[in-house]
Amino acid sequence: MPTIDDLLIYGILDYLINALIYLALALPFFLVFWTFRNRRFRHRRIQERQRSDRTLIRHELKHSAITLFVFAVVDVSIYAAYAAGYTRLYTDVGDYGWGYFAVSVVMMILLHDAWFYFTHRYVMHHPKLFRLVHSVHHRSVDPSPFAAFSFHPLEAVIETGVYVVFAFLFPVNLWALYVWQVFQMAFNVIGHLGYEIYPKGFNSHWLFKWKTPSLHHNLHHSHFSGNYGLYFTWWDRVLGTEFKDYHDRYDRLQHRISEHREGPSDGRSLP
Repeated sequence: MPTIDDLLIYGILDYLINALIYLALALPFFLVFWTFRNRRFRHRRIQERQRSDRTLIRHELKHSAITLFVFAVVDVSIYAAYAAGYTRLYTDVGDYGWGYFAVSVVMMILLHDAWFYFTHRYVMHHPKLFRLVHSVHHRSVDPSPFAAFSFHPLEAVIETGVYVVFAFLFPVNLWALYVWQVFQMAFNVIGHLGYEIYPKGFNSHWLFKWKTPSLHHNLHHSHFSGNYGLYFTWWDRVLGTEFKDYHDRYDRLQHRISEHREGPSDGRSLP
């Protein structure tokens, strides 16, 4: 069994590693789209008028740091349970093979998407919890990449509930868990980018129409309801929570991108 010192060291390392991965994903997007090259990419901006400022960016960074701390606490708890033999986590890929390794990553992505949709729609958007908890995240009406993990501590706990499900529901290799963590961070950052990086026709392609582009989640932030999905559009489609004008808005944005791809812009940057 790990000692208290072992768990403390593991927690610190976990926090630092997750923070570095988060910064490695979010910071380049922020610097390119929101700071140094924002004039060049102005035509890709989803909300044409920038509504964020330095105060909001600091808010997002502060709450992201708090969220990463909550994640570290949960990771330490799962690690302690793993060391005691209570979880279904394993380290040797050979135990189940590389095929199962890949399948388990897909399973985690699908389960996380469902977990996010239902906790987001029915828990976070419950009127009382929205006001007390989820409003911290929705302060980012015009989200930047740092809004991806800008949560109230209680919301961060609910978000990490899916980690617990993975650890106890079915066998998961620790490296597969890391692959999923990087995947979910990357697509969460893109979903909160504030700029559309996906191409024309993405929303209507027979395969890619099931993937949420940046606009999809940005509409949720600007309207405070609808489009509750994270990675995929199918839950919103099946349960009738996708904005009816989502496709029209996406096509209009792509038309603007095509028309003004090389045109000048008067966007402003954040120092």
